Amino acid sequence: MRDNPLQRILDPSSIAIVGASNTFSTMGTIQCLNLMNCGFTGEVMPIHHREETVLGKKAFARIADLPYAPDLAVLVVPTRFVPSMLEEFGKLGTRHAVIITAGFREIGEEGSHQEQHLVSVAERYGIRFLGPNCLGIVNTHLPLNITVFPIQDFKGKLGLASQSGSYVAQVVSYLHKNGISLSKAISVGNEADIDITDCIEYLGEDESTRAIGLYIEGIRDAHRFLEVARTVSTKKPIVAQYVGGTDAGARSGSSHTGAMAGPDYMYDGLFAQAGIIRVDTIEEVYKVGWALATQEPPRGRRIAVLTNSGGPGTGIATTCEKYGLLVPEFSNQLQEKISTYLPGHASARNPVDLTFHVEMSALTEHIPRTLFESDEIDGVIAYGIMDTGFIDMLYPFMKDFVKLEKEDLIKMFELSLDPLLDMPRAFEKPLLISSFFGKEDHCIRLFHQHGIPTFDSPEKAARAMAALYQYSLIRDRVLPQKKRPGTVPSAARTIMEDNPGPVIDEFHSKKLLAAYGMPTTREYLATSRDEVLAAARSIGFPVAVKGCSPNITHKTERGLVHLNIVSEQDLHNAYTLLAAHTDVSRVIVSEMLTGSREFMAGMSRHKGFPPCIMFGLGGINAEILRDFTIRLAPLIFQDALEMIEGIKAASLLDSFRNMPPVEREQLAELLVSLGEVSLAFPEIKEIDLNPITVVDGKPKIADAIIIRG
Repeated sequence: MRDNPLQRILDPSSIAIVGASNTFSTMGTIQCLNLMNCGFTGEVMPIHHREETVLGKKAFARIADLPYAPDLAVLVVPTRFVPSMLEEFGKLGTRHAVIITAGFREIGEEGSHQEQHLVSVAERYGIRFLGPNCLGIVNTHLPLNITVFPIQDFKGKLGLASQSGSYVAQVVSYLHKNGISLSKAISVGNEADIDITDCIEYLGEDESTRAIGLYIEGIRDAHRFLEVARTVSTKKPIVAQYVGGTDAGARSGSSHTGAMAGPDYMYDGLFAQAGIIRVDTIEEVYKVGWALATQEPPRGRRIAVLTNSGGPGTGIATTCEKYGLLVPEFSNQLQEKISTYLPGHASARNPVDLTFHVEMSALTEHIPRTLFESDEIDGVIAYGIMDTGFIDMLYPFMKDFVKLEKEDLIKMFELSLDPLLDMPRAFEKPLLISSFFGKEDHCIRLFHQHGIPTFDSPEKAARAMAALYQYSLIRDRVLPQKKRPGTVPSAARTIMEDNPGPVIDEFHSKKLLAAYGMPTTREYLATSRDEVLAAARSIGFPVAVKGCSPNITHKTERGLVHLNIVSEQDLHNAYTLLAAHTDVSRVIVSEMLTGSREFMAGMSRHKGFPPCIMFGLGGINAEILRDFTIRLAPLIFQDALEMIEGIKAASLLDSFRNMPPVEREQLAELLVSLGEVSLAFPEIKEIDLNPITVVDGKPKIADAIIIRG
């Protein structure tokens, strides 16, 4: 692994902790206790100004009294002491720290000043640190646990980085009950130094981590985040929850960590561009992440559903199709093979419904093997595999009759799952299990021990399978680095210089876009009735005439747009109406576009983000329908194509009603060029292209406006 500060922080050979004592009610003491009892084999050096020993370990009165510079310093002390103590560690030679203490930027202006001071101290001594306001770190493969909760499950494959400490620490009991083991867990706190992007980079190179889970409230440097995540996601799946997209979520995140939130759609685009699988809940981060960390992505989207009850099978099938998977009806040949293990009334079509009148071996061996061997399916979801959990529930009612101890009775019902447990690896196809039982059931424990995820609802299992398929597309996607001109066209630069105001009018906006090769309407700018007539004759009727002024951005509402002018008399009348507006001295005369499909594109800027490029349905209903996608500049060609295909109304791009399909490549080129404009001219705040009208399958910009910041 290349040099990354988290490498030393998560793999130290010696740790000094300030804030631990012999009082068990303090956070520092509990964290030190967990560190000492998790199996960490390195040196632990408590620092306490009064105690000679802390938790049985020799304590040092001062940082300067330490025999050598520890690899890692952990600070759990009042806020006012943190900068000076970090400086003492810096003088000693320690270069890595975890700062648990809160009371910095998240509390307001005073805390921000404290945090700036802390950062300046760290920079002076070359110290890289996590926090402040974090809840610690976990490395189950070392092992190492510097949180307030004991770790019970070791050597997992899911790496976690979170902007909420609770989702690293307080969640431990939940993970244990559900059989989910982590490889690493990192609470980033306020990200004053090391941030969530550093964590992605580290976990992406960590050999013990196969998938990455993220909890995000905001990102400060979206450009770097995109670069790093996009690289990592081609090697390992990343699943993330973002919660700052609503007013309440942004307010909470800001007060919690000082994180920079943004519109939900912006993060949607960022994650899609980065190859991150977005989920809605923190439970999905863990559960979907677990599946991604343990199962091979399916080679296709055909899923077999195996169940002993109709309702759960229907729930799985419905959710699969909701998320883009297929639950195809099996061929007659495959159905015949399956039917040999079924009673006459059971269904072999898919879902395969065994009902309760079948030997459990059919559910755990014979039918699964038939499905895994088939080239008709790419993955399997099974519901209803259980044994001792059911008996455990019934025993209180049975004990007076069976005359066996509970443990002996349960032992009689334990199934052998050995053939099934090996099938995902042997056939390189994913297997997910749905069961309403937990670890009390012997089968569930076996699945957990063999790295096969279980889900407590049929729908959750289907959602996880969809994520596995989604990652197969992310991993295999080709991202061609399409070379484009790096120089700014002189015509575009001249237009910017000649139009210094806050708004560039439609005519000159389109001229600037045309300088980048974007398709725009053929048009002229006229200042008199004679010039308008000459322009119309040159273009040929029908034409459109519009008032042109940098002071008017919404022309239709002002009555400044006249379409489908078919004669010189109509043109005369339209010009008379436009000339009556005292704030309009120029008129655009353009070709009349006759396409019935309209799209829109645009650019906007948000703090901490590269220019945001948007594509969606256009025309006068664009703001009502709000069907659009977002990516960040610079765009590569594949980004633009994904944007175009990502709108809900993507079927409008296909041929229908005797109209040819839209030339997607031309649309994609337009979006890539729009990204280039936004990067070439950082003074541009917004660009609006609406509508982009499709004529004979070809897109053409009918209206545009450029606004400076």
